[in-house]
Amino acid sequence: MQEEREWLRHPSTLFIRLALAVVLLIVVWQLAGVLLLAFAAILFAIGLKSIADPIARHTPLGDGLALAVAILLIIAFVAGFFVLLGAQIFGQLRELTGQIPQLLSSLGGRLGIEDLQGALTERLTGLLSSNSTVFNIAGMTLTVFDVIGTIALVFAAGVFIAARPRSYRRGFLLLWPQRMRSEIGEVVEAGGTSLRYWLVGQFVAMALVGTASAVGLTLLGVPSALALGFIAGVSDFVPIVGPIFGAIPAVLIAFSISPVLALWVIGLYVVIQMVEGSLMQPLVQRQAVDLPPALTLFALIAAGVLFGPLGVVLATPLAVISLVAVKVLYVRHTLGEDVDVHGQD
Repeated sequence: MQEEREWLRHPSTLFIRLALAVVLLIVVWQLAGVLLLAFAAILFAIGLKSIADPIARHTPLGDGLALAVAILLIIAFVAGFFVLLGAQIFGQLRELTGQIPQLLSSLGGRLGIEDLQGALTERLTGLLSSNSTVFNIAGMTLTVFDVIGTIALVFAAGVFIAARPRSYRRGFLLLWPQRMRSEIGEVVEAGGTSLRYWLVGQFVAMALVGTASAVGLTLLGVPSALALGFIAGVSDFVPIVGPIFGAIPAVLIAFSISPVLALWVIGLYVVIQMVEGSLMQPLVQRQAVDLPPALTLFALIAAGVLFGPLGVVLATPLAVISLVAVKVLYVRHTLGEDVDVHGQD
């Protein structure tokens, strides 16, 4: 009440605060891409700490050496993966790319479309020249060098954050008024825990989906099964939309061979997603925030429209931290409800 009377006596103070808020919003909007990269670096740091913390707890190594071991383990895993399977996967990916014209011609013949490739090219050109929602969600404008540079930036920033997480947390809390720091600290702690469980569960699910897809496609006799399984596993990082796009190449290739084979492939991917949904998601949601499918879908659409492809990739973890903030700041501290932040309420 006293603060309200102060504003009535000095309305210029209110206008100055509103102007500063508007300027801050404009700056944040202009730096949205940088902030998304910063969030990606935080996710990577959480992943590093998920490996380093158990090493530090169960060995004589300190936090710094445990983090170094975690980084070496990730590098060794990635290097080993590409040494063992990289040549086969990329060879099959190149083969798939070279087969696209023949594949489209075969599909066009089965669908009764004379020039399917030309129709798709014309449609794609129309999307590239417009600002449609579809293009904003699915369009890819990054070059290979942009992707490599972005990955290197996220990797380096993530290592810096994982090396001194308390310093960055303390600095972030200092940006807030003193009366809000306790609640914001709760959001940071609860959000970090939820993101850790979500991230670990997501990567386990990706590995299982990729392996099951490759094995199933091999048994069905679909060409380039290893590459298609790799695509399915990577695509599974984005819920709902990712599995659909990850299945499309395999279904199209199978359909060019036989419609019956395509139906078998569709059934394979449906079964894999059902198993993932019934086994993996409950385990993750027991510790992480339970995101309703409708909320996840709208988060994907909103992030795609606002921020493009990178927004789609990061939409789900952003929704996780947003839901944690709503539960802690609004439901718990504003409404006074006793709400459980982690897992099922």
